Amino acid sequence: MRSRRLVLAAILVCCVVGRGAYALHLAHTGEIVAERGDTPTYLGPARELAEHGRFQDPGTPPTPEFIRTPGYPAFVAVVYRVFGVGDNTAVVLVQVLLSGASVLLAYLLATRMWSAPVGLLAALFTALEPLQNATSATLLTETLSAFVLLAAALVGFDALRDDEPRALPWALLGLVLAVATLVRPITYYLPVLVLLLLVARYARRVAWGEIAKVAVAFLLPIVVLVGGWQLRNHERVDSWRVSGIEGKNLYQYRAAGVVAANSGMTLLEAKDKLVADFGPRGTESEGSYYDRMHRAGVRILRDHPVQALEDSLQGLRSELFAVRSKFFEYLGVQPVPDAVVYGALAGLLVFYAACLYGIALVIRERRNLYAHAFVLGIAVYVLLVSAGPEAFGGRGERFRAPIVPILVLYAAYGAYAAWQRFERTRLNRRARQASIA
Repeated sequence: MRSRRLVLAAILVCCVVGRGAYALHLAHTGEIVAERGDTPTYLGPARELAEHGRFQDPGTPPTPEFIRTPGYPAFVAVVYRVFGVGDNTAVVLVQVLLSGASVLLAYLLATRMWSAPVGLLAALFTALEPLQNATSATLLTETLSAFVLLAAALVGFDALRDDEPRALPWALLGLVLAVATLVRPITYYLPVLVLLLLVARYARRVAWGEIAKVAVAFLLPIVVLVGGWQLRNHERVDSWRVSGIEGKNLYQYRAAGVVAANSGMTLLEAKDKLVADFGPRGTESEGSYYDRMHRAGVRILRDHPVQALEDSLQGLRSELFAVRSKFFEYLGVQPVPDAVVYGALAGLLVFYAACLYGIALVIRERRNLYAHAFVLGIAVYVLLVSAGPEAFGGRGERFRAPIVPILVLYAAYGAYAAWQRFERTRLNRRARQASIA
């Protein structure tokens, strides 16, 4: 037990020190991106929260924020209040600590699923995983989302492993999923999967009244937090949606992908055309504007379902297999050798092979299948819902990053089982040779 704790402590220290050094290198060289991509859309509301205690877009004039949910901006605002508004180096260093906490969660969950050695291997793999290193040093949601999704997997696994459903673990699961949705609204529909698993797991052994009580306990935090946020949006921006990003992505990426494929345009050209055709918001409320954008996107996708499906499959492929080399670019290694890129892809394929082997073993062992279905369901759900033109190119890695620690759990189990099998084969061969001798 003592040696196990020392190994875990060494993994955590190396993870935090290594990722912290990388983050400080980016800060020293001015490579922490704060003014490009999606980052300003998080930092602006975070600054408003830290300075004025209100969640709004700091434009001219300031308007209630609707595109972003409050989870990540609130996280940044807390760091700003402690270390100073605009101190983005402090934000990424706190994210480094949070990524270290994700390594600890991976250990705890893998230990509950299988054994402490598998837990240590899962912690090691999570600490070494390149995307976790890269995203911890970016001012985006991935690190916080990975932590919350792992926490949901941990709570949900324990809840579904119990022979009898208990209200408290399910209420805690609802709370964690509500927080996950407020960090990234992509998990908005995930509770439907959870309720299906709840019914499938206990319908034959527990009275329906007890299942209903547990379902209410699970849904209550979601209704209060997420539903409360939707009520705020209805009052402030005239929309019941949890975020305007759904309509924006559906129209400016999914629908634009269909237009690009049918017209021969690039995705960027199709996006610009659709935005121009849709027109500016003007005096229309922000909620009404993005609701209308959502309906326009649905019409285009409904008219071209085959192309929309092809784009989703291409986006899924990008999510699963995209390999970039930003880490080496940040360190000044340019151009990045092709061998590095091909090596990263080969390592990714080996990782997937170990993961699939671990999943196959879980299915064959038939222990805690509903609990495993929930944990894996998180990863599959996020990948499928994110798949589309918005994941084309290097962006696919962003959508993969939060669920990689979940896949790591099964890769660690598969790798450990394969190593044990190899050791048994080697020892048996040696025993046979000794017997012959």
